Amino acid sequence: MILGIHDGHNASACLIDDKNTNIKYAISEERFTRKKNQRGFPKHSIEYILNELSNNNYNNENKYNKDNNTVDLIAVGGMFRKGARLKALKNFQKKLNIPMLYFNHHLCHASLYTLSNFKECLIFTIDGGGDALSSTVSIGSKKGIEVIAQSDLVDSVGDFYASITELLGFKPMEDEGKIMSLSSNYYNGDIDIDLKIIDYDKNTKSFKNYLGVVGYEATRALKKIFNLKNLNTDDFNSKVLISKYAQKTLEDVVLKMIDDFSKETGIKNIVFSGGVAQNVKLNKKIMENYNLYVPPFMGDEGLSVGAGLLFKKEFTDLKDTYLGYEIKNENIENILKSNILKKNKKNKYKITYLEENEIPEVIGNLLTDDKIVCVCRNRMEFGARALGNRSIIALPKKENAKKINKMLKRDEFMPFAPTILYEYMDDYLINPSYSPFMTVLFDVKKEVKNKIDGVVHVDNTTRAQVLKRDVNKTYYDIINYVYETIDIPVVLNTSFNLHGEPIVCNEYDALKSFKSVGDALLLGNYLIEKI
Repeated sequence: MILGIHDGHNASACLIDDKNTNIKYAISEERFTRKKNQRGFPKHSIEYILNELSNNNYNNENKYNKDNNTVDLIAVGGMFRKGARLKALKNFQKKLNIPMLYFNHHLCHASLYTLSNFKECLIFTIDGGGDALSSTVSIGSKKGIEVIAQSDLVDSVGDFYASITELLGFKPMEDEGKIMSLSSNYYNGDIDIDLKIIDYDKNTKSFKNYLGVVGYEATRALKKIFNLKNLNTDDFNSKVLISKYAQKTLEDVVLKMIDDFSKETGIKNIVFSGGVAQNVKLNKKIMENYNLYVPPFMGDEGLSVGAGLLFKKEFTDLKDTYLGYEIKNENIENILKSNILKKNKKNKYKITYLEENEIPEVIGNLLTDDKIVCVCRNRMEFGARALGNRSIIALPKKENAKKINKMLKRDEFMPFAPTILYEYMDDYLINPSYSPFMTVLFDVKKEVKNKIDGVVHVDNTTRAQVLKRDVNKTYYDIINYVYETIDIPVVLNTSFNLHGEPIVCNEYDALKSFKSVGDALLLGNYLIEKI
């Protein structure tokens, strides 16, 4: 067994069975600490994984004994660290008394290509920066990874987009999705901004940053540049304009790089990883000309998995991302016996235990009655997206979108995403493809837009989770019940968390968040309704 660890931005841990390359566990530390993008040694994630490893009888005597089919090696995502971060890793290695190897940040992003079904591909890793690089280009095959180009920390496309995020008053390395969403809005005025801040240089095979600075210095430089254009960054219209410029620049320079290397190598299969790969508008542009695979944990949380996968050149079949904390009915029973709900004077509750085969009809009826249902059951998803096990779901109506926005105190310009049953994706999406992880964007057919207007963005696109029944049977059956009742095989699906918090992890998190959002909570097999 290989224990993968990432102890930087959005720290995480995973467990990989090196005999068959199965990912057994993968968890972001933020889910336990409740601090978004938690940095540092992922203590709680590791403890949970090792406890589960022990409880599942891999080793009933000593979970740290490498001779009993347990953890044999520690793989660390990222090369450079010192001080307390390094000390924490060294102390942990001493406790397990097994080898620990460090791997380059971008190599870990790149190794996720083994989750694709491409026999040969171009791998692009692009982010703000890690281990002295901000992007790499590689050729991936059964032989492994061949790095063919790099960009250093100064020439960072990810930092450019983060600086725009900060310029507009949002949090860099966290709120870049807001810039992407703003860029889809209508702008009342001339949208032509002729500024060459970052580009792709075909001669050096690298991005080129014409500002020459990054981080806060880049943000300060951008403030001066945009002040010359007499723009007010507090004004929504100006924010839309600058966001449009940033998004178009991002798309142009990344596509220049992809086009250049595809033409040079003749390879049309693209794997895109790193933080910038979270930009689904960019991903949609790439899909217009290439076969694209984006890992479901393309951000830094995926470095723990990437480090572990570097030990195996075999490709891994990733069916789902349900790799984290598991909700158990016995835990819920003990919590409910403590009368925790009675301590909340704001709401009164009705509690019902549902057999698994009862859930689709009961939850389906709540949805068709226009109720907002929170779901927290089975194993938690790994990555940025809630895919039915830690979700808030509702009918995909604009009224429900407004209602949830108000409950969550969420920015109104941020779109909601749908879950669509696989068999009906052609009825709703233009040029659809199987997309189980919400990593790409699709255009919505105009004739059905009004049926699902709560999950269609202003530019007529949607970031769909396309669901097959064998991936999440009960969730599928809930949506299918809705389809059989009102002829809509779609639900609004947003992550179950309060605004600014990580997605809920355990039973207590779910109950705490449910106080502020939703009409009903499906917690394991227990249905808790506000009355």
